[in-house]
Amino acid sequence: MKSPLHQIFLCVLSLGILISDAIFAQPATGSRASLPPAIAPQSLTGLEVPPQFVQTPKSALPSDPALSNVSGNLNSNTIANQTSDLIRLYQDAAFSDPVLNAARFNYQASKELYWQGLSLLFPQASATPGGTRYYQHGVGTTVVQAGPGNSRVFDQKNYTVTLTQPVFNLASLEAFKQGDLNTKIADMNFYQAQQDLILRVSQAYFDALASQDNVELYRNKKRLIKQQLEVAQAKFDSGLATIVDVNTAQASYDLANSQEIAAQADLVVKRGVLEQLVGHPVGPLKPLVKEGKIDGVLRDPNGIAKNVKGNVIAESVNPQLPPGQNLEDWINQTEAANFKVLAGQLSVSLAESTYRAAQALNYPSLNLVGTSGYNTSNGTPNSYLPAQTSVYNNTISLQMTIPLVSGGFNNSVIRQNAALVDAAKANYDNARRTAAQNTRTAFTGFYGGLASVKAYEAAERSSQSALESSMLGFQVGTLINLDVLIALDNLFTTRSQLQQARYSTILNAIRLKSSASTLSDEDLLAINSLLR
Repeated sequence: MKSPLHQIFLCVLSLGILISDAIFAQPATGSRASLPPAIAPQSLTGLEVPPQFVQTPKSALPSDPALSNVSGNLNSNTIANQTSDLIRLYQDAAFSDPVLNAARFNYQASKELYWQGLSLLFPQASATPGGTRYYQHGVGTTVVQAGPGNSRVFDQKNYTVTLTQPVFNLASLEAFKQGDLNTKIADMNFYQAQQDLILRVSQAYFDALASQDNVELYRNKKRLIKQQLEVAQAKFDSGLATIVDVNTAQASYDLANSQEIAAQADLVVKRGVLEQLVGHPVGPLKPLVKEGKIDGVLRDPNGIAKNVKGNVIAESVNPQLPPGQNLEDWINQTEAANFKVLAGQLSVSLAESTYRAAQALNYPSLNLVGTSGYNTSNGTPNSYLPAQTSVYNNTISLQMTIPLVSGGFNNSVIRQNAALVDAAKANYDNARRTAAQNTRTAFTGFYGGLASVKAYEAAERSSQSALESSMLGFQVGTLINLDVLIALDNLFTTRSQLQQARYSTILNAIRLKSSASTLSDEDLLAINSLLR
């Protein structure tokens, strides 16, 4: 026959199982929000991926494993002399970036909130053992113990095991829901951190690459100006030119020298940003190939006009896009799938659950409580006769707690959480609007950048022709040295702007996909294939 204690435990545990089954049971058509699959963020969206990069047949992934400071045995001099590309630096940053590492650990920590909330609905058991030793000595006519000394020593020992199963507790139920919502918010934040890492590495890479290009541009500019200075000096020595030509060339040379120094300093800073991400020194960066083409989903149908030399020039910065690829579609997709927007939406649900939990402070709670205890002693304090007792005590009860007066604390908490619900809704609206604006900026920046790249390519060819004509005119005496220097400065300024336009267009494409939460490693592979 089973003991009463065994029957109590079976009863309480059975009730806990029934409650847990009711919690986990989900109707087939329930409204519980599900998380986007982590393995494929693109499944959140229904549109085609935005900018496609025309790739040349070359594997973007490096054949050798990327070095990382995680291994702990890096040679900084070796790394500094290696040429780095986008994929290799991204691989290093994925392991060593402190921001992503912190997001990863916060993600793991937030996952525990689900189990903490769930534990409040399960049975809670505790044990309370105790032991007491009495030393008694009789005074006067009180006889505690017959015999010499009139004193005695006896012990009392006990233990109690208590098992509590919540039956009705709205605050605990809402705490479980809050833990579930917190884990979903953690999912969204970690997904966003992964998208941000791709964006931050790409931004730092192309910023450093732009500085590296500027160093080379100003170095070439200084070399050509030096050649022009030598020509002007030779003409002046021969009496074919004035000292003005020499002084103008010298001033341009000094200016180019200062520009090169500033570009080198800027390169050190921009490489430092990359080193902060990857955790080790960064060597020279692979540049974007000049013949690499960066196109949108479709070529601009309006960009077919040609100049007098037959070179294609752009007529529009707002190209016509195929159905499903216009700005409104991208904004709608962003508002529905952006990880920050989804996190804001979940935060509203979390604030509403917290408000309901605050209201539950005024509701009664009901617990099923079972106890089992044992007491044994060889004496009692108020009886001086020897006695040996051993008693088992088993109880089962329903305990209801009814809040009566809290001094206004409960009502204050309710008002506080009601205001926090409104704040969460405002933050969600702000996240949605911000995401839409970021999408709008990236969309116009990308498709406008395509037209800008075409225009700068045409301007580069025109500037090169103008420089050649100016140098020829200076040689025959129809132009002065200042005309050559102006044409040379225009050429290198145009080249710098062209490079910056190409990098900005790529970065806007990355930002556009990040806003729609469709950015992935495959996009970096496509971009990396354009680096040589």
